[in-house]
Amino acid sequence: MQRKPIRKSEMFTDVNLRSIRPGFGMKAKHFDALLGRRAARDIAFGEPLDVSMIEGGFEA
Repeated sequence: MQRKPIRKSEMFTDVNLRSIRPGFGMKAKHFDALLGRRAARDIAFGEPLDVSMIEGGFEA
Protein backbone atom coordinates (compact mmCIF):
# COMPACT_ATOMS: atom_id res chain seq x y z
CA MET A 1 0.00 0.00 0.00
CA GLN A 2 1.29 3.40 -0.91
CA ARG A 3 0.79 6.16 1.63
CA LYS A 4 0.07 9.69 0.40
CA PRO A 5 -0.85 13.17 1.65
CA ILE A 6 -4.43 13.58 2.88
CA ARG A 7 -6.51 16.41 1.42
CA LYS A 8 -9.01 18.51 3.35
CA SER A 9 -12.34 16.63 3.83
CA GLU A 10 -10.80 13.34 2.67
CA MET A 11 -11.81 10.36 4.78
CA PHE A 12 -9.21 8.62 6.95
CA THR A 13 -8.74 5.01 5.82
CA ASP A 14 -6.33 2.19 6.55
CA VAL A 15 -4.63 3.13 3.25
CA ASN A 16 -3.82 6.78 4.05
CA LEU A 17 -3.35 6.46 7.82
CA ARG A 18 -0.95 4.35 9.84
CA SER A 19 0.45 4.00 13.31
CA ILE A 20 4.18 4.52 13.85
CA ARG A 21 5.87 3.83 17.16
CA PRO A 22 7.37 5.69 18.81
CA GLY A 23 5.47 8.61 17.44
CA PHE A 24 4.69 12.21 18.17
CA GLY A 25 1.10 12.28 16.92
CA MET A 26 -2.03 10.66 18.30
CA LYS A 27 -1.77 7.41 20.23
CA ALA A 28 -2.12 4.15 18.33
CA LYS A 29 -5.14 3.17 20.45
CA HIS A 30 -7.18 5.81 18.55
CA PHE A 31 -6.44 4.34 15.10
CA ASP A 32 -9.76 2.46 14.67
CA ALA A 33 -11.80 5.42 15.97
CA LEU A 34 -10.23 7.69 13.31
CA LEU A 35 -11.18 5.46 10.38
CA GLY A 36 -14.13 6.98 8.53
CA ARG A 37 -13.58 10.46 10.01
CA ARG A 38 -12.56 13.37 7.73
CA ALA A 39 -9.52 15.64 7.64
CA ALA A 40 -10.10 19.26 8.73
CA ARG A 41 -7.21 20.47 6.56
CA ASP A 42 -4.57 19.19 4.14
CA ILE A 43 -2.13 16.90 5.93
CA ALA A 44 1.35 16.31 4.50
CA PHE A 45 2.70 12.78 4.11
CA GLY A 46 4.39 11.79 7.38
CA GLU A 47 2.97 14.70 9.39
CA PRO A 48 2.01 13.58 12.93
CA LEU A 49 -1.75 13.71 13.45
CA ASP A 50 -3.35 15.77 16.21
CA VAL A 51 -6.96 16.48 17.18
CA SER A 52 -7.06 19.82 15.33
CA MET A 53 -6.67 17.92 12.04
CA ILE A 54 -9.91 15.98 12.49
CA GLU A 55 -13.13 17.49 11.14
CA GLY A 56 -15.65 17.97 13.95
CA GLY A 57 -12.99 17.45 16.62
CA PHE A 58 -12.03 14.31 18.48
CA GLU A 59 -11.89 13.40 22.15
CA ALA A 60 -8.45 11.82 22.57
